[in-house]
Amino acid sequence: MEQRFQKSSTSLNEVFAFLDTVLAAASAGPATSYAVNLAVEELFTNMIKYSRGARTDVAIDVERHNDQLIVTLTEEDVESFDVTRWAEPDTSQPLDERNVGGLGIHLVKQLVDELHYRYEGRRGITTFMKRLEP
Repeated sequence: MEQRFQKSSTSLNEVFAFLDTVLAAASAGPATSYAVNLAVEELFTNMIKYSRGARTDVAIDVERHNDQLIVTLTEEDVESFDVTRWAEPDTSQPLDERNVGGLGIHLVKQLVDELHYRYEGRRGITTFMKRLEP
């Protein structure tokens, strides 16, 4: 199931409503739903903040394939922003000594089973997989 959302923080409530519907239809349990919601929120918010290019909509597609969900966020007419290559933050450092940024993507990587990015014809496509809980 796919839906497009305006690339704006005001769209987050619509994004969550869409995810609630899709996750219920996929019979996702609370742990999976939490992980998917948080991962999508972080990735969508990064697209709002950091994407260089047109302010086009973001398409979010969620598919169930056997025992996993495949979630894809696609934005058009943007420069490449590969979240999979973002430097991991040093979480062993005290907070006041850490560099700002990167914790959200670090959290996404911890929550999902796979995270991929590809860039084709000025389209940024971020995909993650999350196994459904038994």
